Amino acid sequence: MEKVTKQRRQELIFQILKARTIGNGLTANEVHKRLRGEGLVIDLRTVRRDLITLTSTHGLSSDNLRPERYFPSTDYQLKHELHLNENTLQVLLIALNSLKSTSHDYFKNFVTETETTLFNSLDSTVADSLRLSKEKYFFDYSTSGKPVSKNTKDFAKLMIAIRENKIITCNNNSPYKSDEYNKKRRRFAPYMFLLTSGIPYLIVQDQSDLVFKKLRATRIKDVHLSTKSFERININNEVHLETLIGGWGGISEKPIEITINCNAQMAGYFQEKIIHPSQIVKKVSENIYDISFNCAKSSELTRLISSFGGNVNSIFPDELYDDVKEIWKSGMNKAA
Repeated sequence: MEKVTKQRRQELIFQILKARTIGNGLTANEVHKRLRGEGLVIDLRTVRRDLITLTSTHGLSSDNLRPERYFPSTDYQLKHELHLNENTLQVLLIALNSLKSTSHDYFKNFVTETETTLFNSLDSTVADSLRLSKEKYFFDYSTSGKPVSKNTKDFAKLMIAIRENKIITCNNNSPYKSDEYNKKRRRFAPYMFLLTSGIPYLIVQDQSDLVFKKLRATRIKDVHLSTKSFERININNEVHLETLIGGWGGISEKPIEITINCNAQMAGYFQEKIIHPSQIVKKVSENIYDISFNCAKSSELTRLISSFGGNVNSIFPDELYDDVKEIWKSGMNKAA
């Protein structure tokens, strides 16, 4: 079960009640049961206190029955009206829970809040059906892995900075940099959020040299939000996201032509799984295939190709072949 902040908890309670009227309001016990049904850790006394608070902050009303039943006042107006069919709702539910299960823990509470809002805005029969359907889906981390989320509070500030164009001051703790580098405070203007197989990245403009850089969001710590917004500029000439493959590769790098000649076993992997939009698999002859990409050369791609071992016949360009061969050579030396 999940714990939520006071503010979010009260918002969830109001979402549960907002479609109710004086004729079908809910008691504190019923609200408490709904919250626990959504996986939220909360006790009944807290729910009762929140309901009293919401009568003054959100115009919540109650009847004169015992126990009291709560509902929004007639002055409450829905801000948004959604028209979603069951197919759309199913896709939305899958997308939300995939994000919740495979990406940064920051998203977990917000997915629960979104689901609670959604379920309590639907006909009860449809909502109950959707709740039961969650048991029919399972989300695996994949070999990319789920990010270890040790900076959830900082991540929340990053999301605000992206949304509101705020400059941030932070540490960028990279395992590939020196301690001196990691201790230095940085100032970044966050331009874009990237999500690659659940792994979050940021495209930022470094305020020290005005160069655009790609950072792994889980490495950004001790974030301070500026009170002022920065003015966004067009970054299309400096940032080339189409060259990235699996989140790897520099955003300023030009794409290169890559070709791997291989057997049918390796080709079958890429016929079932596209790892870059430029990917082409072409049969050359019986049991011989060419796999080509137009993307940045990256360590991730090098490791992927090297994992196929004897299925690889040749690699172009030579620089990439040398990197793959070095991995094979290192592995053989250790095996020996």
